[in-house]
Amino acid sequence: MTLEYTILIPMPLPFPDDLLQVPHRRDVPFAKLTTLGVGGLCRWLFEPTTEAQAQTFVRACAREGLPWRVLGGGSNLVVLGDLEGPLLRLALPKIVTQEGSLLSAPASHGHIALAEAAAAAGLSGLEFASGIPGSLGGAIRMNAGAYGREWVNVLARYRFLTPEGELVEKAPEPGEFSYRQSFLTGGRVVLSATALLAEGDPATIRAQVAEYRAKRGTSQPLSKRNAGCIFKNPTGQSAGRLIDAAGLKGLRVGDAEVSPEHANFLVNHGHATAAEFAELMDQVQARVLEVHGVRLEPEVEIWRP
Repeated sequence: MTLEYTILIPMPLPFPDDLLQVPHRRDVPFAKLTTLGVGGLCRWLFEPTTEAQAQTFVRACAREGLPWRVLGGGSNLVVLGDLEGPLLRLALPKIVTQEGSLLSAPASHGHIALAEAAAAAGLSGLEFASGIPGSLGGAIRMNAGAYGREWVNVLARYRFLTPEGELVEKAPEPGEFSYRQSFLTGGRVVLSATALLAEGDPATIRAQVAEYRAKRGTSQPLSKRNAGCIFKNPTGQSAGRLIDAAGLKGLRVGDAEVSPEHANFLVNHGHATAAEFAELMDQVQARVLEVHGVRLEPEVEIWRP
């Protein structure tokens, strides 16, 4: 009698042991990680709960030569497929600290929630942030702004990791931040930020916050899943007005549509795919270029496999 048996050899994991000690999840849909609600699967989502764990992640990836990305609140992002490499999303405790007119928070703190915390503390200067979704880290990275203000106007200090995993804390310097962009790319990870604000009347500040939020509610399609403004405003012009003037409001590809409320918002009616959004963006760019001679540049970050 011959006995047959199979020896099962465990498949080696794709990442080193120290990286796998960082809290992580497998195969998370980007529909749950982004405000737009499209994309494929995030195969490896790492969610450090401490700065030391975040440092371990970055250092391990740098040492092993692993390409990786960082995700904030997912509000300014269009993902066009599955992501096989490691993805970093900070899960630091969302604690706000105040020292006089200085307000500090971790990068994982909600951006709108931070503006509300400043208002509750009677600190003025973050009212512009009251309607901008996402995380603080993402807002710093893209120098988010509205109503003539942006983060560099109030940023006092910030902490970040270099691409090699070294911790740096510093004040902003000329040239580091500009319109909707900063030098905090290429593997740099914002960990926390401190805003220098001004003491004011809490009721007045809350009223301004409420006014800004109401204004956004009446002019933007907040009831539909979206990624915020899709295209940057060309110098001296409004992307939304250019798209509207090209007759593109209501243009639809599948369940992806140019919002009839605000032309610079592309919305997901519930079942849009990444391919539909990519096609819609291409059509908008081509039509605006044809009508106005202006090439619109994406304000959102676009991730391709």
